[in-house]
Amino acid sequence: MTRIQFDQVIPVALGLLDQQLALNTEIILVRDSFGALTVVMPDDAIAEVVGWSELAKTLHYALGIYSPGEGQVLLRKSDLIDPTDVLDSPDRIRIPDTHNTWLVDRLLTNQDWLRAPLVEHSPLPTAVAFSIKGGVGRTTAFALWAWSLARAGKNIVLVDLDLEAPGVAGLLLDEDRLPDYGLVDWLVEALVGQADEALLRDCLVDCDLARNEPGKIRVLPAFGKKTKEYINKLGRIYMPTFASETGQFSGLADRLLVLLQQLSALQDRPDLVLLDSRAGLHDIGSAAVTRLSAEVFLFARDDYQSWQAYRQLFEHLNKSRSVAVGMADTDLRWRLKMIGAQLEPTESANLRFTDTCYGVWSAALYDVGVTNDEEDSLKKANQPVPVVFELGQDNAPHDPLIVQFDSRVKSFDLIQSENRPDWRVIETAFGDFFAGATARLFPEDTTTGQP
Repeated sequence: MTRIQFDQVIPVALGLLDQQLALNTEIILVRDSFGALTVVMPDDAIAEVVGWSELAKTLHYALGIYSPGEGQVLLRKSDLIDPTDVLDSPDRIRIPDTHNTWLVDRLLTNQDWLRAPLVEHSPLPTAVAFSIKGGVGRTTAFALWAWSLARAGKNIVLVDLDLEAPGVAGLLLDEDRLPDYGLVDWLVEALVGQADEALLRDCLVDCDLARNEPGKIRVLPAFGKKTKEYINKLGRIYMPTFASETGQFSGLADRLLVLLQQLSALQDRPDLVLLDSRAGLHDIGSAAVTRLSAEVFLFARDDYQSWQAYRQLFEHLNKSRSVAVGMADTDLRWRLKMIGAQLEPTESANLRFTDTCYGVWSAALYDVGVTNDEEDSLKKANQPVPVVFELGQDNAPHDPLIVQFDSRVKSFDLIQSENRPDWRVIETAFGDFFAGATARLFPEDTTTGQP
């Protein structure tokens, strides 16, 4: 049996299939959680029974340990026990640079990155703070943005979605100000259909940071005063559940959408929900970034490790159902915006960050440009034309909003009113981020960006 590694499996399989099949034959590759590959084709893809058998044997030996067995490596569509599980899978994506070849990848985690949003529009304005690495000031930036918005009269709910490293409550709430319960309690009750509005209200608390402001901030922390068995609950919230009434499985993203729907239905409905997501390539991030139709702010410091990791994520997102040449209005990339975190307050630092960011986006996630003749041909064929951004184009996803480094930020005390920083200090460091982020969420409101 051939020795083969994971990265070689799909290229080897496609190479063998190209030798045997007509150009337009639809091929679906199903890769299981261990990496074993099954090829699914139309029943008439190969006329002779002997041809099917020989191709199955060839694939089995070529794929080595990554073959599920000679009897399973090649299947007709009619062989599938549940054809919809493959043919209509939400994880069915086209393999790049192929005519009619698809992949269904069975992952144990991180399945949501490539899935389409659950809804076209979030139930209410929603923003997500995401970072590929921790320690970039993501939580502080969202907390201060909430304060800025409350100063402008907005009703904000700030949700601690960084459940494995909670931080919002510690930044904004005295311990005796915690609500009875938190997000982990709401999510674990959502598994059994008991996460109702009454429980939600037991998870929310007013934040003193906005006590004297025209608007208000409510915090939904990770846990509350009465929360028990936090880690045991945390180990359950990612579990998929089956809804017999819809015949569908639902996961963390579906439950977060229900949370937004409940917040939207409150009598004191918030103007904006801020979700402080977990850092890294994790299920929380994938659910929040891709499935909720939220505006997503991607925080990054200008260091090699951050760009290296973001490039891995962007290369993966480029396969998403929500990413396509031509960038339609619903394209995921329009909802992403880079944040230059903790940059030195110099023009050269801003330019350097922007230039590096543009390079990563162009290499991994932007459309590939075409010549004028190629563009004319695409238009004549009624095909989408690639969208090409310039380096300094301010509506582009790569063009960053800036949070400046200020040593005074580390000593911010937002809980005790007498120790809170002067607003001018906050405005100096975060003003560009406040203005740009607010304009994305409230494009018709010309007053909100000027607290």
